[in-house]
Amino acid sequence: MDKFLKQYFIDGCKRSDDLQVGVEWEKIGVCKDSGKAIGYSGPRGVETIFKKLMDRFGWQGVYSKQNIIALKKQAASITLEPGGQIELSGQKAFSLDENASELYAHLEELKKVSEPLGIAWLGIGVQPISKLEEIEWVPKERYKIMREALKKRGALTYRMMKQTASIQISLDYTDEKDAAEKFRLAMAFSPVLVGIFANSPVLEGKITPFLSARTHIWSQTAPERTGILQKAFDPDFKFDDYVEYALDVPLLFIMRDGKWIPGNGLSFRTYLKKGLRGHTAAPEDWNLHLTTIFTDARLKNYIEVRSGDCQKKDLGLSIPALLKGIFYCQKCRAKAWEMLAPYSYEQRLRLRDEASKKGLNTVFGKKKLGELAWEFVGLAEDGLRRLAEEKPLLKNDLKYLAPLKNLLKAGLTPAEVLIRCFRKASSQRERLEKILHCAAI
Repeated sequence: MDKFLKQYFIDGCKRSDDLQVGVEWEKIGVCKDSGKAIGYSGPRGVETIFKKLMDRFGWQGVYSKQNIIALKKQAASITLEPGGQIELSGQKAFSLDENASELYAHLEELKKVSEPLGIAWLGIGVQPISKLEEIEWVPKERYKIMREALKKRGALTYRMMKQTASIQISLDYTDEKDAAEKFRLAMAFSPVLVGIFANSPVLEGKITPFLSARTHIWSQTAPERTGILQKAFDPDFKFDDYVEYALDVPLLFIMRDGKWIPGNGLSFRTYLKKGLRGHTAAPEDWNLHLTTIFTDARLKNYIEVRSGDCQKKDLGLSIPALLKGIFYCQKCRAKAWEMLAPYSYEQRLRLRDEASKKGLNTVFGKKKLGELAWEFVGLAEDGLRRLAEEKPLLKNDLKYLAPLKNLLKAGLTPAEVLIRCFRKASSQRERLEKILHCAAI
């Protein structure tokens, strides 16, 4: 086995006093007058918004041919999902105040350039109004290849690409054992995050059977690279196990001299042995390949937790607060795993499916998730207090759990709040107003 495969993960190890948190925040843009998705092109499209961000706030454009497909500023970036969803990939930070400050500044910039165009940005898990075929594809070569490679790899793959949005949290690890424990817990935590933060009940203008339609859509997408990875629950899981899994995931593409080359369905293992169109496998191909694995949590040179629907900004920041408090305190992490350990792999899949429909009413053993969530919040509070004792600059991290506590006190997911408002509306215009009221960031 080539050394660079495993070395990528080893290089991610951090000192125990150097653990940071990163937040990637996808958002759905809609026209306020219709609720329809904004496109890439045109006077109210993403390209126009990107140009205004460049002109007013110093962002630098990243281009695919003549098309702006991303923005860069220092260590942060703004990228595009296939249906024009905008994602802020923030800088990793020690304190949640830093994460929040960066997010608020980004949203303020976005608001200043979007409002004059009549555009709102929604903190919600799926595009609520536009039909799939109405949403313009972003002209990105990477996505063009993905469209072809994945179009028969799941009934809802194109919905995943064009209609969904999430909040993704990056967590550091100190060594292989620490990475394995965090990765295992992140996979086990998937149904918990799905149920608590369910926020995508409306699709194409109608209430669905799901509180998190986004989770259902992902469950019908490319099973070889999505979902809950069973191998993560092996007690002796190691970097080598993830390498073996990733080697068998079909290669979507490689990049050479600025050009995207389709993987033609080869597994990375086969590419490693035989090459592709005269090219041999290189570390940058492996790093790129790992970004095309979309499991509920994925292992890179950090742990990425991916199972939460997008939220409005305050509740959304409760997600990194919850995870940081639990995952960065060894005692709290062990207790959380003890609570989630008894379930079989099949039960975990069923719990995730039930959580997408029932939210806080999902039954975990003898308790409903609404009750179990308070225990996780208690662990997170304990963990954040311990972290703040070691690093006083983290003293404000606890406050970011407050919106989650308010949600649990109300006993309603964001999806259920939206459904109640939506059902009270008597016209299409009123339904749109309810969506904007409940979900606009």
